[in-house]
This record gives sequence, structure tokens and C-alpha cells, in this order.
Amino acid sequence: MAHLQISQIIPATRLDAFAYLTNPQMLPELLEPHIQVEVLSPEVSVQRGHEFHFMMTRLGLTQSVRLRIEDCLRGSRFTYRQVEGLFLTWTHSIRFEEHGERMTVVSDIVDYTLPMGVLGSLADDLIVKRDMTRLLESRLQKAKQHFLNEAVAL
Repeated sequence: MAHLQISQIIPATRLDAFAYLTNPQMLPELLEPHIQVEVLSPEVSVQRGHEFHFMMTRLGLTQSVRLRIEDCLRGSRFTYRQVEGLFLTWTHSIRFEEHGERMTVVSDIVDYTLPMGVLGSLADDLIVKRDMTRLLESRLQKAKQHFLNEAVAL
């Protein structure tokens, strides 16, 4: 099983950062241009046991992805698990910690397993882990920029 952890200071309260990063409607914006996302379950509330359904396209390949919320404490933590998709296993936990006034450290912790046994492990070592790290860093950088733009607009 592969493990990644990425952190970023976001210029927002824990509740604001949580609301933005756990809103399924924000996923297309947060993952572009790397992954095109179509939200198929727009009215799902963010609470334990609920599922989000997306169609995700990358490199011309489209995959149905279903994610089930495993843990949710508003403003503090959020964990979901892939129940349908590309990975053999995928669990993504997001932690939100205060870091001064209107500042939050957001940490993405991802544990995943690729299919195809040894070939999947080799692909992970050569390509996937580095690619996933860039995607997660980009996602958190976009969240940071979103809140910086909001502050400027005020």
C-alpha cells in the first residue's frame, strides 16, 4: 500500500477551508486541468455513509468513481474511501488544524493500492506516486489561491 501526505497553510478559518475542500461541486475546479470531473450526485450532503458519484476523465480515459464518506467532523477531519474506481483501494483523509488567526493547515493523507500486483507496484514507483503528489499539491495550492482571491476581493 502506498502512502502520501501533503500539507498546505490555507488563509481561511478551519470551517471555511473544510466547507470548500469537502464540497463535491468544487472538485472539477480543484482537479483541472489534470482531471476532468463531472459531478453525478450534486445533492449529497457531507456526512458519514453518504456517497458521491463522479465521472473522471484523464488522458482520454473516462472512469466512474464512487466515494463513500467514512468519517466527518466539520472543520476538523474528513475521510472518504473509493468504492468504485481505478484504484484497488483508495482512502483519502483531510485534516484541518488552526494555524493562527484565519489560517488553517490542511493535510491530505492518502493510502492507496494499484491493481495488477507487481506491475501496479512498479507503475506506482515509476510514475503514479509522483503524479499523485503533484495532483494533491496542485489541489491545495488552488484552495489557497481561492481564499487569497476572496481576501483581495473584500
